[in-house]
Amino acid sequence: MKTKHSSTLKSLLVACTLGMSSISAISISIPSYAASSNVTQVNAAQLAKITLNLKTNLAQRNLNSAEKNLYQQLYNIANNQTALYDPTIRSVPQQYENIRTKIHQQFATVRQLAINTYGQQSPQKVLLATNAFILMYYDALSRNNPKFFWANLGVFVANDVRSNYALTYSLSNALDPLNVTDGQNIVIAGMSIPTLQATISQANNELIQGQSSVMADIGGLSVMHQHYDSTRLAQELSTYGANLSQAFQLQKIADDEALRSGVNSAKFKKLATDAAISFGIHEQEKILQPMWDKPLMRDFSKINDFMLTLSLENLGLRGDIFIGVNKFKLIFTPYLIIRAPVSATNLANLQDRIAIARNGFIVLNEWKQNILYAPWIPVYQSQIGKGDGLYQPVGAR
Repeated sequence: MKTKHSSTLKSLLVACTLGMSSISAISISIPSYAASSNVTQVNAAQLAKITLNLKTNLAQRNLNSAEKNLYQQLYNIANNQTALYDPTIRSVPQQYENIRTKIHQQFATVRQLAINTYGQQSPQKVLLATNAFILMYYDALSRNNPKFFWANLGVFVANDVRSNYALTYSLSNALDPLNVTDGQNIVIAGMSIPTLQATISQANNELIQGQSSVMADIGGLSVMHQHYDSTRLAQELSTYGANLSQAFQLQKIADDEALRSGVNSAKFKKLATDAAISFGIHEQEKILQPMWDKPLMRDFSKINDFMLTLSLENLGLRGDIFIGVNKFKLIFTPYLIIRAPVSATNLANLQDRIAIARNGFIVLNEWKQNILYAPWIPVYQSQIGKGDGLYQPVGAR
């Protein structure tokens, strides 16, 4: 566990400033906004301006009354999952598809509620609201089906993705003042400002679609697990892939152990964690890898590399999993960080993401059985599940 009482936005941006002298060039190339070079061309004054603007845009804001009402509506939808299962459907695959379809319909409702609150011209806030719904859903899945461990880590991973939305939006919006006069002259990670901003917008839209698809799939699997024996699911959902079939075979072993020794036993938790790892491999392979295979997303990961280089590894994602709510705020309580394996930090690589997830599930299971760490984890999950204190950058539009 890492205890931190003085990690503030200011300290992050001080690190960002210190890192400016060691910016490395990164090559970015996307189909519709192809970068022609791999250099970064920003003078000291421009870089200082970007840093100041980034700090301003990244500052955290409180929700107004209309937004609080929106987030309460999202919470209510996420926590009302009883209508997903249809007892009139006899086929297991058809039931699975039925549940996933209903969850996607919920996403359509969530998006419309967000648009009603923010308007059509606030795509960043609409996306952040959609992500908040995903966080709330994972928390609800974890409570509704405590034997199905995937959501326990998924809620924190999805929140780390939210931190990246906040960072990239803040970077994009921080560049606006310079875009007016120097948009084509400034080159960051091989791209002009307009190209960089377009890339961030398009890639975040791809990323939220990927998050939504994973949540609909995991939600479907979790609800199915509440109504069917895992052996039957392993057999009748085998056409969806060998990893999913294996995951339910492992889940069956965990389910049987829960009957013998209870859900609080160390043996059950180990077996349920093994199953969660296999479910994670299924999600990474079937849903997320096709997303990351798109040139746009592979290049977006290079923008993330640029952010990490710019800030001495403080701003951006490198596969670490923050077990907390908001790392950009002043934190008075202990928090946990599951460090990514040293050899697995390329988020566009399937095997690296599997290694990160496997390590995350194993470490989280160990921490949940540690008397020093365990009390904090449900506290943070509950806060995230209620949308309390989430990343809400003041610069989001």
